[in-house]
Amino acid sequence: MHPLTIQIITRDSVLQKEIQQQYVIQTKHPRWELLKIFFHAFVHLKFR
Repeated sequence: MHPLTIQIITRDSVLQKEIQQQYVIQTKHPRWELLKIFFHAFVHLKFR
């Protein structure tokens, strides 16, 4: 098992603040988990 820590920081231009999301995952397949997290983050971005 490999521990995987991911921190995603996005900036909300309307609220003028940064939004931080942090994930810590124990996984046998870190690349696959990383891909799923980026896809999840991309889907949940709000484009303004």
